[in-house]
Amino acid sequence: MKLAYVYGTEDTVAPVLGAKGDPNSIFPLLKECGYQAIEPFIRDPNQMDRLAFEKAVNRFGLDIAAIGTGPVVSDDGFTFTDSNPDIRRAAVNRVKDIVNFSLLFGAPINIGKLRGDIDENQPHQSWKWMRECLLDVCEYAYKKGINMMIEPQNKKNMNNLNTALESIEFIEVIGIPNLYLMLDIFHMSFEDQAISSKLIKAKDKLLHIHLADSNRMAPGKGEFDFVTVLETLKLIEYDKYLSMEVGYEKDRYDEAKMAACFLANILNCK
Repeated sequence: MKLAYVYGTEDTVAPVLGAKGDPNSIFPLLKECGYQAIEPFIRDPNQMDRLAFEKAVNRFGLDIAAIGTGPVVSDDGFTFTDSNPDIRRAAVNRVKDIVNFSLLFGAPINIGKLRGDIDENQPHQSWKWMRECLLDVCEYAYKKGINMMIEPQNKKNMNNLNTALESIEFIEVIGIPNLYLMLDIFHMSFEDQAISSKLIKAKDKLLHIHLADSNRMAPGKGEFDFVTVLETLKLIEYDKYLSMEVGYEKDRYDEAKMAACFLANILNCK
């Protein structure tokens, strides 16, 4: 398992639970802290200097662990279940732009809040819109060789696919070959009893992991039992990225380094 850190790209406006700023300053700091990759949270890749971003990633020897789409919602308000067809279309087109961006790195793309909430007054219609949009973007990504992921989030964030098991079932039923699962341990701590058993059930579809401690800070700053989670990930032979989506208390990079050391001590323990 390798470590990654969330990074809000230059096109984003709202804060992200990660680093933001000049990549030529931030990327070497994260590398020095012990991270092998970043996870860019992107609003609109057409508003980025893609060449400069790619050069900075390569210059500092970082990988792209995955691509987050949260800013498409927080900055522009686009979702797959919006009652306005123009907004749904804009959401789909934006994801296709992000797919094209991801071709630079071959990274999977995460769909969390972008899938949208289910309207209690017309739930069948909301689910239909969500499935149609997912089918559209996943088919586009499949032709490009890019994988997509669904992220369960807790009920305070959205009102559907809140648990790992719900999301696994959704993926199995919809039957999209390049649709996988991303699990956020912080969200799971609210919704999933016996997290380890859910990780085991998810192993065949699990493509990416987000980590944060019980207080949404870096691992080691709260009370969450990371030993059990990481031992379970070892058991299922998960060998992909653990990505920090976290706030900070005093100094982001000191805390990022402490988190990397904290996790490395667990991972290296035989």
